[in-house]
Amino acid sequence: MRDRMLIVYAGKYGCTEKAASLLQSRLEDTEVVNLKVTAVPALDDYDAVILGSAIYYGRIRKEMARFIAQYEQELLSKRLGLFICAGMTGERAEQELQQAYPEALYKNAVAKEIMGDEIDPDQLSVFDKWVLRMVKGKGHGAGGGISLDKLERFACTMLAH
Repeated sequence: MRDRMLIVYAGKYGCTEKAASLLQSRLEDTEVVNLKVTAVPALDDYDAVILGSAIYYGRIRKEMARFIAQYEQELLSKRLGLFICAGMTGERAEQELQQAYPEALYKNAVAKEIMGDEIDPDQLSVFDKWVLRMVKGKGHGAGGGISLDKLERFACTMLAH
């Protein structure tokens, strides 16, 4: 019998949802929960849990932070994967990933990844457009896209452990 996996995510503009869906398509017997719209099922029913969040202003989404605060001890008993969708790259992105989740969860996770970012400028508020322009510079609004290589590597790591 294959392990049951749960992907729990929180996003704002669709990139994290897309990453969660792409992961689900690569993992058997996996359910996906959007913290903004769906109640979380009992974690006891799952062998592995993947947490994914968009990064806004250097932090994970508040829905994810609340979920982690409520279930951190239970999550530590699971095979765990962590990902973020973020526009930063290189060392700065690695720092964002490490700082996004509590240290105990980060150290316990078998898979950790920055999946990249995709931004639909039509969904952004005026303020978010302004912030994006300040952070990434003019002409860099759409994001680099989700890295399918990173997503595949993450899925393979979750299946191998």
